Amino acid sequence: MTLKEFIKRYKNIFIKKGINNPLFFVAKIISKIKNINISNILIEKDFVISRELLKKISKIIFEDYPIEYITNNVIFYGYDFYVDERVLIPRIETEDLVKIAINIIKKNNYKYILDIGTGSGIIPIVLKKELPHIEIYACDISEDALDVAKINAKKHNTNIIFIKSDIFESVEYDIINKVDFIISNPPYVESEFYYQNKALHFEPKIALEAGNDGQDFFYKLLIYPNILKSKHFLFETTEFNIDKTKLLLSKFGKVKVYTDSFEINRFIEKLP
Repeated sequence: MTLKEFIKRYKNIFIKKGINNPLFFVAKIISKIKNINISNILIEKDFVISRELLKKISKIIFEDYPIEYITNNVIFYGYDFYVDERVLIPRIETEDLVKIAINIIKKNNYKYILDIGTGSGIIPIVLKKELPHIEIYACDISEDALDVAKINAKKHNTNIIFIKSDIFESVEYDIINKVDFIISNPPYVESEFYYQNKALHFEPKIALEAGNDGQDFFYKLLIYPNILKSKHFLFETTEFNIDKTKLLLSKFGKVKVYTDSFEINRFIEKLP
């Protein structure tokens, strides 16, 4: 099947999805999957779509399957990372979380950092790349996620100490004691929204869904008052529940809210 034949066959679906330029839309997908210049696809009169490529394109267009899981690649903070269905696909907003964290670490000359719920390892790896002097620990409840994080750490030649743990549960006391700064992009999606948004179901539920009010992770933190009252930390959350999250985290001390690049309240810092 040629590209133009594909466009013609599914014309009504593209219209239904509000895709005004399906030729460019599909060519862009092919460009990412095949890692070829989009202009080479568009100028070829009868660009042929192989059976294997057709399956991938159809999955993305008709099932809303993330292209990042097809290419096993995502760019975050200017770095290339490996991703698959074992981990959450990094969002652009989390780059702002990292930027804020870098400023905090530099300002306070922090050396020992802990990332909770590390997933694909993007946060600790970028921090280590940008601040080579720090010693960074990264924990996650998912062994599968940690396997992906280790792939990325090796890819970027970064020395990260990974720990399988549900928050602080399995983190050694000596590590917790010396950590200067804690960072996390935890699960914060409300159950109702998660189940209504089918596109999210390709990503690991454990990394997204956080109860009826999206606060399950933050409720769990309440069992660690002695740790969190003494630590400087920064967490990402959602603009829809940030007031609730702020109230919970204020139990550990004075908090400050930051906006992301879209001027949306999204990050909460607890001052030391």
